[in-house]
Amino acid sequence: MIDTVKTKYGLLKAVRSNSGFALFRGIPYGKPPVGERRWKAPEEPECWEGVRVCDSYGPACMQYDRWAKATDDITDDSGHEYIRIVNYPYPPKMSEDCLYLNVYTPAKSGNDRLPVMMYIHGGGCQQWYGSDYEYCGDSFCAKGCILVSINYRLNVFGFFAHPELEKESPYGKSGNYGLLDQIQALKWIYENIEGFGGDKNNITVFGQSSGGRSTMSLLCSPLTKGMIRQVSIQSAGGLGHFVGDKSKEDIIASGIEFMKTLGCSDIEEMRRLDARVLRDENDKLGFMNGFNIYTDGYVLNHETDEYFLKDLIPHDVKIIIGCTADEGANGKKTQFGINMYERITELCKVLKKNDHQVYMYVFDQKQPGDDAGVPHSCDNRYQFGTLDGSWRPYTEKDYALSDTMQGYWANFAKKGDPNAKGLAKWEPFNENEKAMWLKADSCMMK
Repeated sequence: MIDTVKTKYGLLKAVRSNSGFALFRGIPYGKPPVGERRWKAPEEPECWEGVRVCDSYGPACMQYDRWAKATDDITDDSGHEYIRIVNYPYPPKMSEDCLYLNVYTPAKSGNDRLPVMMYIHGGGCQQWYGSDYEYCGDSFCAKGCILVSINYRLNVFGFFAHPELEKESPYGKSGNYGLLDQIQALKWIYENIEGFGGDKNNITVFGQSSGGRSTMSLLCSPLTKGMIRQVSIQSAGGLGHFVGDKSKEDIIASGIEFMKTLGCSDIEEMRRLDARVLRDENDKLGFMNGFNIYTDGYVLNHETDEYFLKDLIPHDVKIIIGCTADEGANGKKTQFGINMYERITELCKVLKKNDHQVYMYVFDQKQPGDDAGVPHSCDNRYQFGTLDGSWRPYTEKDYALSDTMQGYWANFAKKGDPNAKGLAKWEPFNENEKAMWLKADSCMMK
C-alpha cells in the first residue's frame, strides 16, 4: 500500500484505515477561512516543510451544537445510543477552520490510475461533516476505488451574502462559499490525486440530500469544466425548486437583516465577531430558513432547471439519480412535502431527450427495528457498507444489498456504467421510463 505521497504543497504520510487501506486524514485543501478570509472564496493552502502525518481528521464546520448538553450517553437522531466506531471520534471537533479532506486509497503505487470518488455530505448545507463513519471509504477501496470525503463551509459561514461582499469581491458576487470550497476540493483532487494512485481524468462526484444538490450545482457550474466524469445525485430533488431554495433578492435581504440583528455597521465588524456569536444567531433562523445555495451569477449563472431544460450543462457526463421509496415512489406523504420521485422522473426525461445517459433508481429497503419505513438518507449506510455503525438489527439480506449497491456505484465510477457480471441488469433511463428498484429480496427494473 502507498505510505507517503508528494503533493503540490508537501509530503503526506498515511495511517492505516480500519480495513488496512492507506488513509490520509485531515489534508488541508485551502487556507483557513477565518479573519479577513471569512466570506471570501477559498485560497490554496500553504506549503509545509517535512512530512505531514495524516493521523487526525480536520474539524467540522462550526454549526448547531447538538452535542452541547450531551453526557457520555450520546444518542443518534432516533434517540438510540450512538454506536462508536474505533478511529472515528464522536462528537467531532468544530471550527471555522474546516477546509480539510480525507483520502482512502487501495492503490499499490502512484501508477495505478484508479477511479476517484469525491463524496459531498448532506445536512441541508447547515450541518454535519464528511469524516463521519457513515461515509467511511473502506468498502469502496475494497471495490477498487479511491474515496475522498470533504468538509466545507456551512450555514452562515458558507452561504452568507451581502451587498458589501459583492462590492469587495473580484468577481462581483457573494454567497455560495460552500460551493466554492467544494470546487476548490475538486481542483485539489484533480491536481494531486495521481500521487495517491488515482486517475485525475476519472473523477465521480456524488452526494446525498444537500450533498446531492451540491453535486447538481457542481455539474452545472462553469467553474468545474473538465474535472468531472460522472455524477450521482441522491435524494436531492430533480426538476423544480427544492426545500429552502431562495432567490438572490431573498438571500441578499436575509444578509442585510442578519447584519442589523447583530448590531454591526459593516462587513469588517462582522468579520471581527467570534464565530460562536455568528453560529448562535444563525441557529435562530432555523434549519429550513438558513443561508443556502442560490443562483449567484458566478458559481451558477442560471437556475439548475434552466441548465437542464436548455441543455447548458458544461460537462459530457454519465449520471445516476434517484431517491428512497418514501420520497414519493410509494404514494406516502413525503418528509419535505415534495414528490422527489416524480421530479426526478421528469428530469430523467429531459436528460434523455438531450442525449445524456442517465440511470435512475429507487431505494426500497424497509428499515428494521421500528416503523420508520424507507426514509430520507436511510440508504447512506448501505451505499458505504457502514451498517455496523447503526443500532438497527440489520440482517444478512441488508448486508447483501449493501454489497450490491457498492458494486453498482463502484462500477459506475470505473466506467460510467453500473453494470457488471453477477448484478441485475440496470438499464439506462429510456422510452420505458423504468428505474432500478434496490431491495434486498430482488433488485429489478420496474
